Amino acid sequence: MLALLVAITVATVPVPAVKRLAPTALVWPAQGTITTPFVQGGHPGIDIGILRSLTIRAAAPGRVTLVGERRGFEGYGRIVLIDVGGQYTNLYAHLSRFTVRSGDEVAAGQPIGVAGCTGWCTGTHLHFELRFRGTPVDPRRLPIRNLSRLSRRD
Repeated sequence: MLALLVAITVATVPVPAVKRLAPTALVWPAQGTITTPFVQGGHPGIDIGILRSLTIRAAAPGRVTLVGERRGFEGYGRIVLIDVGGQYTNLYAHLSRFTVRSGDEVAAGQPIGVAGCTGWCTGTHLHFELRFRGTPVDPRRLPIRNLSRLSRRD
């Protein structure tokens, strides 16, 4: 009986979150061209349009923290927010749909959604942000690898 109680107690203790280090590089999240650049104090991310594929991929490994149309992200439409470690997050916005849920662990290059035009937008594209402690920073501050180097199935 004591062994059973110990087993139940151990099974119900929460597992601590994995502490991730800050990303040192990103994977290009969409097959397209930057149509609007990051502007400090202006445009808080990069828009990737002229898409050759609508598949949106995780730019870095991490844990999905938000999915859907969320308060505080008005205008962004359907989003996916991923904690990539070191107090950095990646935000993917204007998605037509997503293929991940909050709490999912994702690998760099893993499909997470489909580009769209939800929220305030003028055409199908991906709005991508790198945030440090919640503040947008230029995603191009990190080296960005091309998706073509990854094996993929679209």
